[in-house]
Amino acid sequence: MKKFKSFFAFALMFAAVAVVMPSCSDDDDDDVTITNSVPSKFSEALKAQFPDATNVKWEKKTNYMVAEFSKDMTGYDVWYDQSASWAMTEMDYGKDLFLIPDNAVATAFAEGDYGTWTVDDITHYKQKTNEFYVFEVEKTGQSDMDVFYATDGTMLKAIASDTSADILPDTAI
Repeated sequence: MKKFKSFFAFALMFAAVAVVMPSCSDDDDDDVTITNSVPSKFSEALKAQFPDATNVKWEKKTNYMVAEFSKDMTGYDVWYDQSASWAMTEMDYGKDLFLIPDNAVATAFAEGDYGTWTVDDITHYKQKTNEFYVFEVEKTGQSDMDVFYATDGTMLKAIASDTSADILPDTAI
């Protein structure tokens, strides 16, 4: 009887976790994954721009189709407008300064006001008319910050992460 009660308690706890866990997702956006029904004009545009992209997942974000894949330890999100014209590329380097191709940016960050903060994420944005980096950083007792850099290493701005808007292809920095 004691074994039965223990098994029943375990089964009940497992069932409760199974019901609660799906509701714990932090994915609160309205993006729609459409990997199996991507119009060919988008996959052809990606293939022309990134011929070696593999394991591509597609999402619709606002008015854009976004191809997601990884290559050389970097996560890529490539944005295309409705006509399948390239709009923006995001390159996510994680926390690794050594992955940043622009040495001036890595040096400027390391020597700047936020160089001693913990790096949560580094993203490189290439838009049609702009290119910049965003370092998400944190420090105990301080608000998390998003620190923006131009490709020449010039710090553009630093804003609290909780006030930072999503960056879209037409976002001006």
